[in-house]
Amino acid sequence: MRRLLLLMLLLTAAKAVAAESHQAKVLSGASEYLRSLPKRFATLRRVDAARRRVTLLIEGENLAKTWPVTPDAEIKVHGWWGRLDQLHIGDRIWVWFGVDRQKQPVAVCMIADELSEQDIHGQGVTLVRQDTNSITMKAFEKPERTLQRAKNLGPLPLGQTLFVQSSGATVRIIVDAATFERMRAEQKRTLRKYWEEEGLPGVVSFLHIFSGEIEVMLDHEAMQWGRSLQPGAKVSLQVDPPISAVVRTVQPWRERTQLRLVLSGHDVADLKMGQRLRVKMPAPPREVQEALLPSGLDRPRSKDERIEWLMASVYCSCGIGGDGCTGQFYTLASCNPNACGMPKAMRKKLATKIDQGLTDRQIIEQLLKEQGPALLRPHLLP
Repeated sequence: MRRLLLLMLLLTAAKAVAAESHQAKVLSGASEYLRSLPKRFATLRRVDAARRRVTLLIEGENLAKTWPVTPDAEIKVHGWWGRLDQLHIGDRIWVWFGVDRQKQPVAVCMIADELSEQDIHGQGVTLVRQDTNSITMKAFEKPERTLQRAKNLGPLPLGQTLFVQSSGATVRIIVDAATFERMRAEQKRTLRKYWEEEGLPGVVSFLHIFSGEIEVMLDHEAMQWGRSLQPGAKVSLQVDPPISAVVRTVQPWRERTQLRLVLSGHDVADLKMGQRLRVKMPAPPREVQEALLPSGLDRPRSKDERIEWLMASVYCSCGIGGDGCTGQFYTLASCNPNACGMPKAMRKKLATKIDQGLTDRQIIEQLLKEQGPALLRPHLLP
């Protein structure tokens, strides 16, 4: 009788655990939203940077349409983050659209010039044919594409990896990989000036008016700078007039960075949840921005905190294609653990390496050797 009672109790407990696990899975979902986003090539007809609007002629359509651009949209220029007013009118661009619950596109949430799109997909394009008037190139498994040569464009070596920006049916920019890296470096310098003068873009994600504390969630582009901040650092919120603040904590949140800030006096009363603003900080050494490895490694943290920091500092290096892996573009911490086994596997691997006594830096260096450069940059597989 006692054995039967014990068996019944064990079965009841097992069912409860199974039900709880099933409920957790249902609540957290099992789909990858990124895969469902419409991603289109289009011609950029107009940019209204002040109102955050762009006018696009989507390929395959006959009429141009004006779209709002989300406040935190990713803008990619020359293989790096950029600004709307840096985009070139008439260029071919790659655009992602955010959708509503009926899966209808409602706003632009990512824009990349062609050079950046080719870099995101990691390979550039290959020149397969050329004559005096045109060049024919191929990217990935896509159909060949023929463009008119610019008048000053000399002969190009067949089979070479190139990065091409077209405007209409004509080549506007065509460069080799080394030149493209120089263009990326120049764009990094341009963004550094923006960050120095204007601050890092983000949004007020929480505020407590009585404690004088707020949390600001910095955009993806601010990873290196934002995560280099230390508790006690002084920053300034670029509102009118600016508000001085002190950093209390710095934490990664997927591709974003969460700053908990302490404000003085009644300054917090002028801020609102969801408010977009910029956080101005002392510019870190250039080595911070140019560093191959992520910022903020090897600070004192618990084991779980170290794992989450590392997960939010690397990108998924799986072979899933179709422009659908969230972790490839928004860090591995963003992968849905119920739709993909990589987050669980990587957390287990990180825990093992931590238990072996490795530092964060040693762990990243080992992973980089195992998984390649895609580990440390936003990318997608077509």
